[in-house]
Amino acid sequence: SAVESGGPGALVFVDKADFISQVANNRPTLVVTSEKLRGALAEISGVCVVVAKSVPLAHAFLKQKFGGRNYAASGWEGLHPSAVVHPSAEIASDAVIEPRVVVGANTKVGSGSRLMAGVVVENDVQIGSRVVIHPNVTVGYGTQIGNDVVIEAGTVIGSEGFGFAQDASRKSHAIPQTGIVVLEDRVRVGAGCCIDRAAYEETRIGAGTKIDNLCHIAHNVKIGQDCLLTAMLCVAGSTTIGNRVITSGQTGILDHMKVADDVVLLHRAGVTKDVEKPGAYAGLPLQPLGDYMKNQAVLRNAVELRQRVSDLEKK
Repeated sequence: SAVESGGPGALVFVDKADFISQVANNRPTLVVTSEKLRGALAEISGVCVVVAKSVPLAHAFLKQKFGGRNYAASGWEGLHPSAVVHPSAEIASDAVIEPRVVVGANTKVGSGSRLMAGVVVENDVQIGSRVVIHPNVTVGYGTQIGNDVVIEAGTVIGSEGFGFAQDASRKSHAIPQTGIVVLEDRVRVGAGCCIDRAAYEETRIGAGTKIDNLCHIAHNVKIGQDCLLTAMLCVAGSTTIGNRVITSGQTGILDHMKVADDVVLLHRAGVTKDVEKPGAYAGLPLQPLGDYMKNQAVLRNAVELRQRVSDLEKK
């Protein structure tokens, strides 16, 4: 339960001292907490206290085990009669294909995977084991999806990359995008995202990377492992992003950029040149976070400073 409402019979997670009074009032049965807060919580009668090295990790693992979504509760099992599956497709015997799913030619769906209602999977797609694809997702031809991947509702994987050539009269002519998209193991793609197929070769999302809702990844982008990319990220074509990169909302990255491992991009960061060193950066033009914060502090007083300069010039 949430710590604010969890009473007798509930398990709650407490990693801040601010929540101790709520535990005292609500008296949940079990509290998972840190070593630092153990003493204060142990004084509350009738509450069992379990200490974890990392409360957020304990939250993740315990809720996955005992409180995660039960997909079987949807009531759909096996291959639904309304699904359209090409005769050449290979579907694991324990996979679940929900109503009105379309599975194209030569596609493979691995053990324990679930394609939820309205999913469209085109031809020559490979889907690994324990993959969950939520309703109304489109997976374009040739896409390769690893194991334990989650794709949320309404996302498009393998959409046509944005490639055009213009003639002398500025009319645009499409350059066919004939590459693929690869999602490695444990990738999570949020709702309403678009990941474009490559012009040639592949667009690749590294193992363990988590992408929030409403993000756009353009053709031939390479994203490393265990990145956390939050909502409205836009990455232009042929950019390479390293491992463990974190981006805050509305980050924008130009094409053909390189972002090093262990970079954090904040405050609507705009990447217009390579980021070569790990660290936190913010703003447009992009600056190290410390410089950005100092400059923002000065800007807040810019009108006053301008007036003072004007007065000094007059004197």
